[in-house]
Amino acid sequence: MKSKLFLSLIFIIVLSSCFNQPANNNSSNSGENIALQKENDSLKNVLSQKGKKDLEIPKTEPAVQKKTKSNRRGGKHPITLQWISWDKPGEAALEPLDDNWYSISGSQKNKYGDELKIEGKIRRLSEKKLEFEGEIITKISANNNGEPCIKNGKQLFYGKGNRKYFRLQNMINCEENMLLDYVDIYAGTSSL
Repeated sequence: MKSKLFLSLIFIIVLSSCFNQPANNNSSNSGENIALQKENDSLKNVLSQKGKKDLEIPKTEPAVQKKTKSNRRGGKHPITLQWISWDKPGEAALEPLDDNWYSISGSQKNKYGDELKIEGKIRRLSEKKLEFEGEIITKISANNNGEPCIKNGKQLFYGKGNRKYFRLQNMINCEENMLLDYVDIYAGTSSL
């Protein structure tokens, strides 16, 4: 019987403390409510003074300045084909054309008569992609029976990761048999 009485007394104490707790919280909550109401009123005043037009977010992004022929510069870029050499690159000259295109003309050769030639136009599609239109010729004495491998038309160059060059994505040599040509254009002096 005493234990029931003791448990009832503990229950009453716990219950009364629960009811008293919100009363204390209500006083602190009412202080917070007053502060929030003042902040809300001050924001209403700011809104009424400024007007809605000042606070609207524009629905269109600012126009990106398109590079024109006059604010771009030509320059030289190292180019390589792995069969010739990565250590002794050739060179491709770029000159600005209209609509963000550049003309590109260059070659890499070695003393054995192996050669890479590139001729056409090129432009940047994104930070990692270049679009090329024209002709790329690789001629390696040990590949494709020493005959030139010619790639015409649109091609894509891609820069992977932090590499400082863009690699031709159409890598398969005309000889096929899983023979790949790594044609690379490196960062250079133009504003491409």
